[in-house]
Amino acid sequence: MNSHKKAFTLIELLVVIAIIAILAAILFPVFAQAKVAAKKTACLSNTKQYLTGTHMYLADFDDRFPIIQYRNTYDANPLMPDQTVGNICQPYMKNLKILSSPGSSIGDQERDDTSPVPSSTRPAYQQEQLKFNLGLKADYGQNTQYYSVMNYCPGIGVLFMAVGTSQNQVQAPAESIYIVNSVWDRTSTGAPSGGGNWGLDPPCRRLTDTTDTFPPLAGGCIGRWWWGGWNPGAPLAWNVWGGVWPYHSQIANTGFSDSHAKAMRIPMLAAGCNVQNAWTGFIFDRAAYLWDLE
Repeated sequence: MNSHKKAFTLIELLVVIAIIAILAAILFPVFAQAKVAAKKTACLSNTKQYLTGTHMYLADFDDRFPIIQYRNTYDANPLMPDQTVGNICQPYMKNLKILSSPGSSIGDQERDDTSPVPSSTRPAYQQEQLKFNLGLKADYGQNTQYYSVMNYCPGIGVLFMAVGTSQNQVQAPAESIYIVNSVWDRTSTGAPSGGGNWGLDPPCRRLTDTTDTFPPLAGGCIGRWWWGGWNPGAPLAWNVWGGVWPYHSQIANTGFSDSHAKAMRIPMLAAGCNVQNAWTGFIFDRAAYLWDLE
């Protein structure tokens, strides 16, 4: 008895291909969402590790938060090396990759090339300069104005003097933001560029009665360094949100000074504050406001 295998007809083959195409169209967005969620979770883990390293630092340095930067030279010359907050905490983190968000597509090379002093211009200490630049371009920016005031003090012969806040000054650590996902710069289309930013500005600073919530300047100092606050009137500016950047589908991972971390949207980060350009808005609900020390 003769037998033969029945082959697919052209119509059957087209039906199978159509079914596969439909399934792919359904599943690809699901896979993409799963990938975004995984990156957000990995970034949240980085945030938590950053906070853990910071609290280990606090235990060794009289409960005072690390300053944002040592010298403001941006130069890792071993004779007088500058350091940023991300570098200062590296002995406790032991991994520079903690400073890069998995949600950012910007690699180490771009972070280095766009720094004030690229490591390629300092071959004698290239690796140290690269480490500094990666700390400078960290995707987790410090809430500088409250935790590491950068004083301007020409009267006492100091143009830059950062002072770390004492942990004892933080009255509500579980409600006080310490680090948030950040951005260094943006392209003409508004896309992130250059990496993250080692420091951030808060959305507001004054209460409705005009009381300034910023910590006082150091003795003999006349001003503080800042980046212009939040600027919602300039939607393509790098500091439209004071340097904060939502890498994860409009979500920025945020770390609080009690060492807990959570994912937050921009409106949540501006809670209790009537955000206006360059701090012209006011804090109308201090209990809801998350950036100050109270």
